[in-house]
Amino acid sequence: MARLLLALVVMLTGSSAWGQATVAPAPPAGGVGASIQGWDPYATTPQYGNFSTPAYSGQVYASPPPTSTYVPPGSYPPAPSAPPSNFATGPNSFFPQQPQPLYQPAQPFAQQQQQFQIPYERFMENLSFQYTFLPRLSDQEDTLGIQDFETSVTALFPNFLFSEHPLLVTPAFVLHLWDGPSTMVQDLPGNAYSAYLDFAWNPELTPRLYAELGFRAGIYTDFETMNTDSLRLQGLGVGNVRLTPTMTLKGGAVYIDRLDVKILPVVGLLWEPDSLTRFDITFPYPRLSKYWTTVGDRKVWWYVGGEYGGGSWTIQRYDFNTNQDVSDQIDINDYRVFIGLEATHPNRLRAYAEVGYVWDRNIVYRSPTPNLKVDDTVMLRLGFNF
Repeated sequence: MARLLLALVVMLTGSSAWGQATVAPAPPAGGVGASIQGWDPYATTPQYGNFSTPAYSGQVYASPPPTSTYVPPGSYPPAPSAPPSNFATGPNSFFPQQPQPLYQPAQPFAQQQQQFQIPYERFMENLSFQYTFLPRLSDQEDTLGIQDFETSVTALFPNFLFSEHPLLVTPAFVLHLWDGPSTMVQDLPGNAYSAYLDFAWNPELTPRLYAELGFRAGIYTDFETMNTDSLRLQGLGVGNVRLTPTMTLKGGAVYIDRLDVKILPVVGLLWEPDSLTRFDITFPYPRLSKYWTTVGDRKVWWYVGGEYGGGSWTIQRYDFNTNQDVSDQIDINDYRVFIGLEATHPNRLRAYAEVGYVWDRNIVYRSPTPNLKVDDTVMLRLGFNF
């Protein structure tokens, strides 16, 4: 009987201890002296705490927040208040009449440590449309009005040449409507066209050195005159040296293949003192941009900039000396300054509007026809991309 009572006491004591272990409250996660909570197979929430995601450094290649169309090259994926990338590098681009660059050089090395590697979301990264209007301000015969309707789309090929930087391929088409001049010497057709294919690659060679490389092949004509001069090849090569985490020195050249100007130097300084300010003091596409306000979920920036405008086309025009149509090639060259507003949406939709002034406008002919200087005018530019 004594042995039986002893066994019963031991069994009751063990049962009590087991019950206390299963109902003991678990202390807050991370608390000192936390006891181990029993595992519940029916629990619907994590029972062993949350594991923090490890931080990764490196280049961002996905569309960032509202601050840029998609990030790799320097747009600014960082802070949500950073400038929009699509126009961070300047006016339309190194090549006149090119859609605003949606891809920019790599981020300053100090900012790269804060970014995460995110896979590309789509093959076609950027669909854009742009309208530019330069009106005739008088009825004089030697004035020129211009309207440009431009559309483009960009395809992205990641890890080009086994690098972490993608190749961007952008087909584009532009309709140019010309109003004047119509003197007894000079004459232009009513319209012309630009159809081209752009290739851009911005490899990062070292944490402080990266390049901006571009090539463009296009047909520029009124389709009444098609010859070897209608095909123009253009190129871009710029080296960038990060002097500090916020300052980058730029130097290189852009080949634009015009009658009057073949090549332009690219030289300047990019300074981003904070996430709300960007000074891209680079010829031939300077631009100073500043965050202004937020309207709903759209961030609004204002900016001022400049560019070397115009282009070159083969055309058919009327020769007043021979009284017949002749083939020719012309340049339209000018300088432009503008002020604009840009709004970006988290879904990557971006819209902008610019008002500017255009001066030193010249029409240059390949034939012996005298060149013509046309009157200054104003510029209105509207566009969007997503």
